[in-house]
Amino acid sequence: MHGVGGGIQVYSEVGVFGRAARGVVNDSAADAFLADLSPQCVGANPALLRLMQARRVLLLQGPVGPFFDRLADWLKQRGTDVARVAFNGGDLRDCRSVQPVVFDKGPAQWPHFLEQLLHLWEPDTIVLFGQCRSHHRVARELAGRRRLALIVTEEGYFRPGHLTMELDGVNGLSTTLNRFFWDPAAVPSVSLPPAGRETWLWQKMALHACAHYLALWRGRKAFPDYEHHRETSVLNYSSYWIGSLAKKYLRALPDHLTTSNLSASSYFFVPLQLESDSQITQHSRFPGIADFVVEVMHSFARHASDHMQLVFKQHPHSRGGPGHAALIRATARELRIAGRVVHLVEGHTPTLVENALGVVVINSTVGLQALARRRPLKVMGEALYNQPGLTFQGDLDSFWFERPAPRARIVAGFLEQLRNLTQVPCHVYGLRDTPLPWPVEPSRRRRGTAAAVPKDPR
Repeated sequence: MHGVGGGIQVYSEVGVFGRAARGVVNDSAADAFLADLSPQCVGANPALLRLMQARRVLLLQGPVGPFFDRLADWLKQRGTDVARVAFNGGDLRDCRSVQPVVFDKGPAQWPHFLEQLLHLWEPDTIVLFGQCRSHHRVARELAGRRRLALIVTEEGYFRPGHLTMELDGVNGLSTTLNRFFWDPAAVPSVSLPPAGRETWLWQKMALHACAHYLALWRGRKAFPDYEHHRETSVLNYSSYWIGSLAKKYLRALPDHLTTSNLSASSYFFVPLQLESDSQITQHSRFPGIADFVVEVMHSFARHASDHMQLVFKQHPHSRGGPGHAALIRATARELRIAGRVVHLVEGHTPTLVENALGVVVINSTVGLQALARRRPLKVMGEALYNQPGLTFQGDLDSFWFERPAPRARIVAGFLEQLRNLTQVPCHVYGLRDTPLPWPVEPSRRRRGTAAAVPKDPR
């Protein structure tokens, strides 16, 4: 990995991780970043390779909708045995591809239940969506103890059109880039299609969420001890999505006009994240988004030049809630910067990033858009892309006037590795009849009868 004189070997076109004509960069910070990288070369996403080799897969909780059923169908086509655990009525509704193993007890009984299920059915791989859910934290611990392959999935780092799929953990718990190196010449490799354009994404998500939570509510008596990681009220969800749709269209024109009047290279862009996102609760020091907003605004008021503006944009999935407009307006008045602060509900995020002086995030995937466009980036939480050469490593107060652009070669190599090692093309919220665009031909089809799944492993 190292070049002459202790510098880092980089690739002149595609960055430190790619394959092209080599050069040398003397950068001690970047050298320290790369020193721990594993030399293990792979030709495709390591988690997908492992899943393709699996003989028996246990699916835990997935996203709302039929995605885990689509995954189960793909696995069964490959000759893989599949079982799935249902934790509530919504899971039962979404699970139609396999007969689910029902867990209808409280959190205290889950570790023993899972231990028994692993002992009796003997899966070699566990797949889950959302690593910080209480049931999944237990599963991660047991998988490590039993040395089972654990595949964690999440909405894509690159959206839409991708699924994040990693071994052992994603986001702040990801170790993929430290353990693997993607090389297109390595074997085995997997031929995957490019990510296709997804239509009616918002509407599909709303459809799946409403159907899931209605079934969860209807089945609440059958799962009296279930504790969900989010709001479960059908009434609240319905009013939320209706409000979100109304606000989307009501704010479209005013926010478009506001965005059109923003001068390029005159503002800093701050995309807000979801309040309940585990990226905030588990991988940042902020108790909530409001604390982040106030800290950014106070720093901006004290240290940014008077001609600069601060542009906040609400997360699309928080559009139906109260948002942070009132807080932003009140704080701007208090700091006497009301004329320099903008709050958007709608707006084309890539364009807002492209024209910004810099971007400030907690750990949003918008940070990857900033890197791709080589916009100066300050990260306030834990993010796998918060690395020397990619993001500003100083404090926020200094960022307003000292903001180097990400280094092109390092960015290109990092994004190439991240995309090929952690992502797979997939529409997570696609309809039930939408097949996964991954290879179906089994690498080792099982012979004989599939193993029976214990109906009650207790």
